[in-house]
Amino acid sequence: MAGKRRYLTVFLLLALLLAGCGRSDSSKDGKAYTVYYTNLVGTRLEGKSFVPTSDRFDGILTELLEQFANPGYADVVSAMPLGVSINSYTMGVDDLQVDFNTAYLGLSNVQEILLRAGVVKTLVQLPGVTRVRVSVDGQPLTDSDGREVSAMNEDTFIDSRGEGINSYHYVTLGLYFSNAAGNKVVKEMRNVFYSSNLIMEKVIVEQIISGPANEKLLAVTDPSVLVKSVKISKNICVVDLDAKFNDTPGNSTVKPETALYAFVNAICDACDVEGVQFKIGGESDVRFRGEVNLDRVFQRDADMIEASGVTEPLAEIFLDEKGAEDQAVMAANESAERITEAQGKPSEPNPPSAEGENSPDNAGQGKGVGVDPALVEDNQ
Repeated sequence: MAGKRRYLTVFLLLALLLAGCGRSDSSKDGKAYTVYYTNLVGTRLEGKSFVPTSDRFDGILTELLEQFANPGYADVVSAMPLGVSINSYTMGVDDLQVDFNTAYLGLSNVQEILLRAGVVKTLVQLPGVTRVRVSVDGQPLTDSDGREVSAMNEDTFIDSRGEGINSYHYVTLGLYFSNAAGNKVVKEMRNVFYSSNLIMEKVIVEQIISGPANEKLLAVTDPSVLVKSVKISKNICVVDLDAKFNDTPGNSTVKPETALYAFVNAICDACDVEGVQFKIGGESDVRFRGEVNLDRVFQRDADMIEASGVTEPLAEIFLDEKGAEDQAVMAANESAERITEAQGKPSEPNPPSAEGENSPDNAGQGKGVGVDPALVEDNQ
């Protein structure tokens, strides 16, 4: 740890030489920095303008971190929850390493990503700082393969509309997959964190396509099936999948009707829709797997559900803005478990952030905040 925690003095001189003479007089130029906090329910970042009084790099950095930890506003709170603190910071040639105390490991996943995004987006505004690295008690964050999480900049966190980093919702979904006989669907629970730019219906469709975690259940479609679009039209969920959806998975006993009702029942259970219409390659005048006409609206069918076999909630799934599993969000928890195990302490799962995540406003459609409009056409 001692080798990790160096004082800024030596690095300050190097940073000043690299950036030139004009960078040391930020306060005299009246330069305003944006310090990032979270909203009161802790679901997204909010920026506030701040002008430091210092004209030196280390002074500006100290003031920014003080503001970051102690916002003087009634409508925001610090992105650094109570108990979490910064052990040290070390300036390199063009990157700044920020080392947090071990309380960082107890953050929920939403808290962790918002804290990481907030500190990065705040500190990359400093002259000479192009990237920020995060460590915990001297140990770098690592991904699921044990590789160090690379240094981050403001582009690491999507903010194309200038409204702050995406909000994340947390929901426990009841997904359906086929029983061994292929003639009934069985519910499997799954906890999912997903970006607010995704509508819940699309999250459900993509999670079912990804297949069951319970080895006793059967996938209802090939995992390589592509989702062309998921839209809500006149209270009907319209699911358009590519041509591979019409293929029966190899050696599968799943009946075509079972495959369809895995999607229909899951969507109708979780979302405020009257039914589901399927399209394949944009066309509904299709006979699905040679047996079921798709040119109609499918409504929930309780008779298709096998009552036994409901599974307990599984480990959380974290989805990025495009619906793919988000390794950046998962990395902190996995790193926390490895570090905790190495220290010989029992590892406890990080609890989800409950406030505001399952409110009526968050059920159903997301708002597409903070992403390119082209990515949210499904929500129109």
